[in-house]
Amino acid sequence: GVRQVQHGPDQQRGDDAQHVQQFYELLTRSMEVIRGWAQKVPGFSSLPKHDQDLLFYSSFLELFVLRLSYRSCPEEGRLVFCDGSVWPRLRCLRGFGDWVDSIFEFSSSLQRMNLDLSTFSCVCSLALLTERLGLEAPGRVEELHKRLVGCVKEVSGGRLSALLERLRELRRLCVRGLQRIFYLKLEDLVPPPAVVDKLFLDTLPF
Repeated sequence: GVRQVQHGPDQQRGDDAQHVQQFYELLTRSMEVIRGWAQKVPGFSSLPKHDQDLLFYSSFLELFVLRLSYRSCPEEGRLVFCDGSVWPRLRCLRGFGDWVDSIFEFSSSLQRMNLDLSTFSCVCSLALLTERLGLEAPGRVEELHKRLVGCVKEVSGGRLSALLERLRELRRLCVRGLQRIFYLKLEDLVPPPAVVDKLFLDTLPF
């Protein structure tokens, strides 16, 4: 029976590693989708390459959570990812940790706003095109940001300040997401893909 005893934690470690691996794969696939989307945001692809990368990596987790929150079913306890896969809360726990519950809360509050697609698209663009440290063309980014605020004002029916508050909330939420990924990195069950690693190098706020 000794072998079985040894098998326990190893088996558990293997399962954990698989969950973490799936979590990283979700992030990586979402990155590809969101990068494709970002290229189509008016004005984004005309910015210096350095700024495009900086804006993309700085806002990636925010956009990941925003899009996830918009399409998920928080009241049913399910998250719907950009590749169409649907995960119940329990399946998310090992990778996301308690960050997942904050995402569900955010998703519920976002969905209560009943945003139509055009308002939601403007809000996503606003999360992408916002001032970040180290931009080469901060003036151009600020100009695009102002234009988007105008767009949100127009389409959101007087809910601009509520939406900006949601974005501030989102930023706080994503610091927790970074901390979670940092924890997984330290735990070292699975090495993070290079693109996920890059999130840290570019955006570590703490």
